Amino acid sequence: MNRKIIIVVSILIFGILSVILFSTFGRKPFAKLSATEIISAELFIIPPEKIIDLTDEEDIEELTDILNEIVIYREDNSGREYVGQLVQVTIILKNGETHAIGAYNPFLFLNGKCYRTKYEPCEKLNAFGNRILNEQ
Repeated sequence: MNRKIIIVVSILIFGILSVILFSTFGRKPFAKLSATEIISAELFIIPPEKIIDLTDEEDIEELTDILNEIVIYREDNSGREYVGQLVQVTIILKNGETHAIGAYNPFLFLNGKCYRTKYEPCEKLNAFGNRILNEQ
């Protein structure tokens, strides 16, 4: 009986440590994404509430490079209370998946959930969106 309790406690401790480490080091949800997997990409920028379809292959390559670098940490809904500009990109992949990624530093919205994020990649996505907007 004592052996079973030790095993259960060990599993619980391992699970808790795994969650803590996952939150600390983060993960890259698009680390293996390639530009050839993207069927379409669309930017939505608020303000000025403008939608821009990305059709240029170089822009899609640049977007993919930025998405490859994005790191998300723990889920944190306090990002919904921030005020500022949101640059959201919606991508549709060849495998049928659709992802909405919104840069709102230091938060990132991914498919409706809000996460803490690494500053630099999120800032790159924001700058990318503004550059595309200014080129219109």
